[in-house]
Parts: sequence; C-alpha cells; structure tokens
Amino acid sequence: MVYLKYDLNDEKVQYLIRTDKTLERLIRYIGTSELAMEKDGFKCLVKYIVGQQISDKARETIWQRICTIFGNVTPDIMFSTGTSDLREVGLSSRKVEYIKILAESVVEKRIDFEEFKNFSNEEIITRLTALKGIGQWTAEMYLIFSLGRENVLSKGDGTIRRTIQWMYGLEDLPSSKELAKYFTNWNEYATIVSSYLWKSISLGLTQKPFDEAILGQGG
Repeated sequence: MVYLKYDLNDEKVQYLIRTDKTLERLIRYIGTSELAMEKDGFKCLVKYIVGQQISDKARETIWQRICTIFGNVTPDIMFSTGTSDLREVGLSSRKVEYIKILAESVVEKRIDFEEFKNFSNEEIITRLTALKGIGQWTAEMYLIFSLGRENVLSKGDGTIRRTIQWMYGLEDLPSSKELAKYFTNWNEYATIVSSYLWKSISLGLTQKPFDEAILGQGG
C-alpha cells in the first residue's frame, strides 16, 4: 500500500498552521496524517463507486470482498463478470450498472487514465461525471486517492462538513459556499487539510467538543 504522508516537518503543513489557529491546534494534536493511495485509476473509481452513500467501514468490507473474490480488479474482469455475481458481493444493482459502464468506457478507450495525468482537475471531473453513476464526489476521490492532487476540496463530503462544524463550534452544518470560505487560505493544499479532518473522525476526536478533545494544544 502506498501512502501520502504529512507531518509537522512538511513545509506545506507549516504553511497551513500559520493560516489559522484552530487548524494549527488540530494539526499539532494529530501530528501525522496519511492517505492510502490506489494508483490504478480504474480500481480507485470502482472503490469509490462502491463507497457511494455508505459508511467507510461498509465500503471497505465490500471492497475487500471484491478484491478477494475477483483478484485483480480490471475493466475486462468487471465488464465480463455476470451481474448476479457482482450483486452477491453486496453491491446494489445500480452500482453494478455504474461499474460496468465505467469498465466498458475504459475497454473501448473512451476513458484513458494515462491521459488524465496531464489534465486539470476540472477537465477530469467533466470527463468522469459524463459517465452514469460517477458524480462530483466520486471524481474528486479519484483526484485525491489516485492522482494525489493536493488542491482538491470536496465540498459535498459530509465528513469534511461535519468536522468543520465541530472545529469552529457551528450551530449548523456549513453549506458548500460557507465551506469554501473556510478553505479560502487553504485552496492550494485543500487535500492536506482534508486528510487531517478525516483523521480527526477516525481517531474519534469529534465525539467531544473541540476544546476538550484538543486540550492543551494552543490557546
């Protein structure tokens, strides 16, 4: 498994902690964040199609089942596998359809992941969201977890919105516009900020008020 790792020795992280005291407290408390990468573009997209509208835990369970049963998750294998066989691993009929549409697009060379490496985020999102079943969030997860783009803010990601609400003691979940305002100084490294926000959830920090969870870090 390949990871993108960030810690307090990273110049980008040092820049981020200078922009905001609350973010600084969170980053200093967590220390190191990491993102598990899936360089194979097709596998990455299948994984996040699987993960649409379910928990991370449920996604990982189904994804590991797919990898165990089918071995190498390739476009040819997914396209040729029967719908009932894919349904048996826990996929909904819609997600099976989406995976098969993606697989067919790759097999027929309408989607070229090597070509994507030279495209802008916006160009890639436009190409991917033209396929049925791939929305903005799924395309953004590909940008982050396959291409390792550091400037991706997924404004529709519920975990990011909930963590910002927790950090700043907001009464309501921030809207997409409100979320973008918080990220104004972080746009270039929005992915890095997101990695710390996601980790705060996985560490269980959000189960307590921010000041209590990050006690002793900062003012």
